[in-house]
Amino acid sequence: MTAEEKTLILGALFHDIGKFEQRCTGNPNKKYHQELGKELILSGRFQHRFEKIVGKDNINHLAEAVLNHHQKSPADNLTKIIQQADRLSASERVDKEEVEAYQDQWKHKHLASLFSKIKLLSNEQIEPKYYKHKLLTKKDYDVIIPTETKESELKEFAYKESDWTLFLEDLEYVLDIYESDQDFESLINLLLIIFEKYMWCVPDFTGSSETDISLYNHLKDVAGLAHSIYLTRKETLESTNLNLVIGDIPGIQSYIFDVVHKKPAKILRGRSIFVQVLTRNLATKLLKTFGLTEVNLIMLAGGKFYLIAPDTEKFKKEYEKVLYEINNYLFNNFRMDLSFNCAYHTFNYKDLMEKDNPLTFGKIVEDASYKLIEKRYKLFNERLFPKDNSSYQNYIWEEKYINDDGTGTDSIKCKITDKPIREGRKRIITDPEGDIIVDLQVKNEYEIGFQITGNNIIAILNDDNLTINPDNINPIKKFKENDDLKKRNKLLFNPTLDDLLKKENLGKNIFKNTHYIEVANYCSRNESNEIMPFEDMAEQNNGAEFLALIKGDIDNLGLIMAYGLDRDKKVISDDENEKDLTSISRTTTLSNHLKYFFSFFLNGFLAEWEQKSNDNKVYTIFAGGDDLMLVTPQSSALKLIKALNDEFKKFTCDNNEVHISYSITHFKDHTPIRIVADFAEDNQKEGKRFTQDDQYKLLKTKNELSFVAEYDKAGTFLFDTFVKNEQLDYLMKQIEKLTFK
Repeated sequence: MTAEEKTLILGALFHDIGKFEQRCTGNPNKKYHQELGKELILSGRFQHRFEKIVGKDNINHLAEAVLNHHQKSPADNLTKIIQQADRLSASERVDKEEVEAYQDQWKHKHLASLFSKIKLLSNEQIEPKYYKHKLLTKKDYDVIIPTETKESELKEFAYKESDWTLFLEDLEYVLDIYESDQDFESLINLLLIIFEKYMWCVPDFTGSSETDISLYNHLKDVAGLAHSIYLTRKETLESTNLNLVIGDIPGIQSYIFDVVHKKPAKILRGRSIFVQVLTRNLATKLLKTFGLTEVNLIMLAGGKFYLIAPDTEKFKKEYEKVLYEINNYLFNNFRMDLSFNCAYHTFNYKDLMEKDNPLTFGKIVEDASYKLIEKRYKLFNERLFPKDNSSYQNYIWEEKYINDDGTGTDSIKCKITDKPIREGRKRIITDPEGDIIVDLQVKNEYEIGFQITGNNIIAILNDDNLTINPDNINPIKKFKENDDLKKRNKLLFNPTLDDLLKKENLGKNIFKNTHYIEVANYCSRNESNEIMPFEDMAEQNNGAEFLALIKGDIDNLGLIMAYGLDRDKKVISDDENEKDLTSISRTTTLSNHLKYFFSFFLNGFLAEWEQKSNDNKVYTIFAGGDDLMLVTPQSSALKLIKALNDEFKKFTCDNNEVHISYSITHFKDHTPIRIVADFAEDNQKEGKRFTQDDQYKLLKTKNELSFVAEYDKAGTFLFDTFVKNEQLDYLMKQIEKLTFK
């Protein structure tokens, strides 16, 4: 990456850093945030650190880009690009930026939850709620729940000068990991970690009631947009096109539950984590292929990711090439058990900035998603029908399987998946009841499920940079410094943002070529501190030894992301409060907060919930994006759904158009989980069917009640019975009366 590109990306990342200083220190010298940003870069504490990255010739260029990004007609090209990306990211608030100026009393100091502003058809006015200003750490997992509505109630959680001091200390450490050009990507990855830690709930603007864009998301998005605009213009100066890329691993749940063994506890979570790792690494592979960094990854959750990319001939060629490589890899290694779907949509970013143009970012997401759906039935197309080779060999594979000892007629099959094992892939899982013959991939997933528990787990990627070898997974404290590991690509699971940078004995190499991922991985443990097997969990049930598979997903999430913040730009007047809210950074802020809920919040919540009752045991199979799958004792299922749903309602500001549907499927611990999963899927569909007819009648007339919880799905399906979520409390009380004590 060139020095100019590095200057641009850092200039965009730090262009509003002065706002964080203003919030924390109170801005005693009454300076504009641009001035404070420039002073930070040129300070004695940081100038030499930035010079090492961009070079002495570019340090003033970097500082001036931060200072001048609000000039009406900046002469510098990089500053112009940052200014355009700034406007594109935050939409209408940029025009009011100067109103905020250097005032020390802001109308709203806290970030408002976007969930109070989501509307599909309802006209209900929801009282805004605000986030306490606290650092994003594992110990304060519930900080993502907006609970206060009055400014006076938030005073004890106001920004503190000590927050700014701690941020500067972390920033020093992060900048010091940069030693050569090869470290720039690692630097950006770690910068984003500390930006998220400190600025996840800092509003990027406080000059109006629309204080709903996270400063973290805004800075990250501006950097990604700026780099994409720069690369597009470098090839075609007048072009104003960009690309939204969506990548997806379809059929995740089918893959996870493709298990016939009667003791699936360890393998299920291992398969789930493996798929999330693969998604994360596929996103990284595309970023590297396009010459981009983590700032261009605008959303990542639930087996799907979104990238902002330039619109260049190089992008189009590299896109086709990388898809072929990925499909070929999955074809050869997974034999179509796993696949990758990808599409991109080209849009004119200037259209988003024009009030009279109806285009919104939500519409762009919808159009890209439609293209992805169209390609769902053309998986492996690049592998099977490449443009330069139409040989029938492309869609035929020749395999040699391990034969049995002659006493049977079949090849030896994996005891977990019941599929033949290819030569060279036979492995053994040691079990107290006897060794289990499995395929290599299954053995790896089993070990992954066993080893990736808790926080700060480091995994060194295989040479393919897509998968991990369980032998190379360790707690971070056991990471050994050496040059080989420094060069290898790594993944750090569930980093503890509060003390990760304070462990001086770790050294710098652990952060070199490292990416970060949050996964929901909480599981109850037995007396030996091992993941509790299903048969032991069933014994904890209050009654017969039954378990329950809880399946839940957010209703209408696609509509919410595309249209929940959509307002008609043509009919909105300048003095109205109801602005079009579909700016890019609002969408990414909303997505990020959902990711928080289904990852580290869920881990913390489940750990606390387990302490409340002996039968409150839980096993997390999967959580991310818009859905979750949990296993509990039968008697705990309703309690868990009620408790989790109560938290989700608070998280979404009691917005009646944002809700979750659940199904509960009961099973014995020895029932093949594949069968249980099929029943769970049917139950989920059956539960959602109960409201279809009434809702369809409402939708035909565009009735404002169409998507509210009372008339939408928003229920729990159990024992062939559909129960609205608001009735769960009553149902639980009736069950308690009937329970033998």
